[in-house]
Amino acid sequence: MNTAAGQRSEKVCPKCSAQQPLGTDLCWLCGAEVPVDGGAEVVVDPVAVAPQRFSFSLSTLLLLITLASVCMGLLAVAPGLGVPMCVLLVPVLVRTAMVVRRREAAGLPVSRVEKIGLAASSFGVASVLAIVVSAAAFAGFCGVCLLMVSADGRYGGPGMFAWGVGMCLIAALAVWISIGVLKWIRRRYRRDVGEQVN
Repeated sequence: MNTAAGQRSEKVCPKCSAQQPLGTDLCWLCGAEVPVDGGAEVVVDPVAVAPQRFSFSLSTLLLLITLASVCMGLLAVAPGLGVPMCVLLVPVLVRTAMVVRRREAAGLPVSRVEKIGLAASSFGVASVLAIVVSAAAFAGFCGVCLLMVSADGRYGGPGMFAWGVGMCLIAALAVWISIGVLKWIRRRYRRDVGEQVN
């Protein structure tokens, strides 16, 4: 039987339906006899039979190696800049990989330019979220510290209390903005993977 390149002809075991290479008399799985000439013969495409697993294209692998090299260089030269960059790049790469995988599973191919655009927008969103969360944490910490100092009565007085309340309000505003940014990120993710967003 003539088959296309990359395909092979195999028989199927009549008992367990396991695929058998040509020229075998016994099933490799259950040990039943496989007829030499009377068995059902099927054409198997190894690419179609292989399960879909998470894999990298060569361009994605080169991009990851480049980003890892940049991060290692930053860590060696300027650790104060390299550590935050590495922390920001992890969610960016994970989100980009998830979006690309979901879109390809839905039958929507993603070009290299779209991958770069997804990674760049993810980096921007992660940077904004990191800045807002850092501002909320800093303002909340400063506000609590100022309120505790003003409660002692020996330092600052009413002015210190007003500053503490103001910093706590700034922290609450930053938390509210972070919640809005998280909702926007969720809507954008659904839009990026091709889902309908209300």
